[in-house]
Amino acid sequence: MARITKSYKTLTDAQMIAWENLAEHARGQSVFGQAAELSGINLYVRLNANRVMAGESILKDAPEQLVCLPNVVYDKLWVTTKNIVIKGITHETGYKLVIKMSAGQSAGVSSGWSKTVILSPGMEDDWGDADMTYLYFKTIGVKPVVGEKVFLEMYWFDPVTGFTGQSTYDSKVCETEEEAEQEGYVKRNKITMADLKPESHVSECDVDFSTGAPVISFDTVCLGHSNVASSEAYLEDELPAECIGTSMALARGMGDGNCALAAQSYIIWLRNSSWDGTSITFAHRGGYYVKPTEVFGPGILY
Repeated sequence: MARITKSYKTLTDAQMIAWENLAEHARGQSVFGQAAELSGINLYVRLNANRVMAGESILKDAPEQLVCLPNVVYDKLWVTTKNIVIKGITHETGYKLVIKMSAGQSAGVSSGWSKTVILSPGMEDDWGDADMTYLYFKTIGVKPVVGEKVFLEMYWFDPVTGFTGQSTYDSKVCETEEEAEQEGYVKRNKITMADLKPESHVSECDVDFSTGAPVISFDTVCLGHSNVASSEAYLEDELPAECIGTSMALARGMGDGNCALAAQSYIIWLRNSSWDGTSITFAHRGGYYVKPTEVFGPGILY
């Protein structure tokens, strides 16, 4: 905030006038979820704080006009001891989703939205779902307990201008996986860092299985191990039968030097083993081997 505020002083007179004019139009309008009296510098700091939080650069030229963003439309929030998922999100092209959630509160608490913290400053929904399991555990630090209530706030964010839409609020009492399934929850098979054991040889992991088709999507950073051109991801739980098999995917090196972007190919084995447990092996098969390596893109599971 201090850096953004100081940067306002580096604007030209014309740029400052443009921000003042935009703030004049924004006064009294609910562009931030509530009516507000704004000055040029207030608007400049608010919009750029949103942008910087989501990894964007500081915007020095004022947007040409106010941006009205849609509300977040979704089917249901599911909170269990193992999974936290927002399902059935209506996708909005060009916008990112900001999600704030609270740690588990007493079920008797009726308003805990002031206790929410940002889990994602700007994510895209994944085939209509927002799986917040890994981000929740990483940010909050503890899993919700059955019977505790978790509070949710979310809104769309325009990364180009920094404008945000109206906040949508929800809450859910944590339940067991079995209780959620009885209520209609269907878990989509997916593997993230939250599902892996600490001794795994990956720093990022997102393996997504398409429902009803043998299609699998990879987005994993492999670190390699020992002198073997492969990486192992060890899972806490067994894989469902429909997720066991072999696949292929492209990869690119992420190391330093001239070979940093070396194109590679990998074969991936997904298996349950009585010997070394459930694991995913990412084995290098083609191209100049560089580690760490990002294994990415779709593949067929066979």
